[in-house]
Amino acid sequence: MKTLLKSKIILLLGIVALWGCEEDVTPLRHTAPQVTFPVQETSLTAVVGDPVEFRADIESGDKLTCGWYVDGTLEASTPGMTYTFSAPGDYEVRFEARNGAGKVERSYAVKVADVLEMHLSVGDSTRIVRRQLDILKVMAIVDAGSDVVHEWKVDGEVKSDKAYFDTFDLPEAKVYTVAYAGTNAAGTFRKSFEVQATERPLEISFSNEDATISCKDGAVVEIIATVKYGGTGVQHEWKVDGVTVSTDAVFSRAFDGAGPYTIAYHGVNSKQETVDRTWTVTIIPSGALFEHFEDYTELPKWWTLKQNTPGIELADNPKPEGINTSLKVLRDNVTGTGGTSGYFDLKLKEIPVDKIDVTKYTGVRFKVYLGKNKYYPRVEYAGKKYASVTKPQFKDEWEVLEYKFDSNLDATKNLTFRPMLQENGNNIASGPVTETNTRTVYIDDIEFLE
Repeated sequence: MKTLLKSKIILLLGIVALWGCEEDVTPLRHTAPQVTFPVQETSLTAVVGDPVEFRADIESGDKLTCGWYVDGTLEASTPGMTYTFSAPGDYEVRFEARNGAGKVERSYAVKVADVLEMHLSVGDSTRIVRRQLDILKVMAIVDAGSDVVHEWKVDGEVKSDKAYFDTFDLPEAKVYTVAYAGTNAAGTFRKSFEVQATERPLEISFSNEDATISCKDGAVVEIIATVKYGGTGVQHEWKVDGVTVSTDAVFSRAFDGAGPYTIAYHGVNSKQETVDRTWTVTIIPSGALFEHFEDYTELPKWWTLKQNTPGIELADNPKPEGINTSLKVLRDNVTGTGGTSGYFDLKLKEIPVDKIDVTKYTGVRFKVYLGKNKYYPRVEYAGKKYASVTKPQFKDEWEVLEYKFDSNLDATKNLTFRPMLQENGNNIASGPVTETNTRTVYIDDIEFLE
């Protein structure tokens, strides 16, 4: 078997006569083609990607049709052909010269071997620098060869089988070892390099992101500072009205008096990167707790039952956490699909004076759990529907709503709770029960406010 080297291999099959494979001569009669083949070897070898020159030389013959065929496909119609094999395998290369007087042909069995020449987009680098959480992007480039199987490993764990590796996001600030292997029939190309993931800038999240925190007189405010990135050597400092009160990640302090108070946080790491945040704490005047529902086995007579179906009833706390860990609460539920406000009445005249003298108060406050419903509860008194002082937050957790009336309460009247209203004060529209329209609201810890 004869080997075709990387340099151009010339198959000398004769010297081309002046007439060659031309058809512009019209002789009186055809002259049979004559071709000599000095290279008698019919089994040859070549390499993927290397150009190979095939040439045929015709000694005689007029009005010839010439052709070079690779696996039956015509690739050239001239005495010479330069051909590059793009994939390994066994090929038949056939030359044919013919006219009306005869035909000459020769076939060669060419065995093409694969080759593997590669490099990575990082070049000769043994260490590159990227930032923590950045996506590592590197390409394996095949310079010569075919059918390459790719494998990328990070710290010994296989992460990708694609030539373009862009699926790893460097989660930690550390040095990673990246190893690549590309394999085909010719062998394996390997290269390893390190990736130094540098720490991201200092970033801290807080358990309470509200700029203003409202709390009752004497209540404890807790804020947790969680370092997300850049935590090397981080130090915390909490101040209240300019005075340092804590150097822990957790701030916890009881507030009493009139207020308001200013909480200031300052965090700094070893690179002198800083995070600063402030909150204003306002003190909510204590109200007169009227109902907490914890000790009831049934609702007392001052609540109007079955104004809707089923209406109000005692129920288990659907989310006993956060600001309300009570076990029992008041549930308002309206079955069906029609529009409703979910209303229910508190009959003030039925409340004993020795329990609470409602005439002293001009407002009401209660905890409410709306779930994922987009309801805007109102309280109706003396023919007017009062909106809450602050709008619901819709955080799928218990929250506090407060209502201020235009005058002191009259013990002969009712307070009508309408928890299922739209923002404009209209009833919720007709429609099926959905995740954001369950037609159910929970209420607890009702207080009267002076």
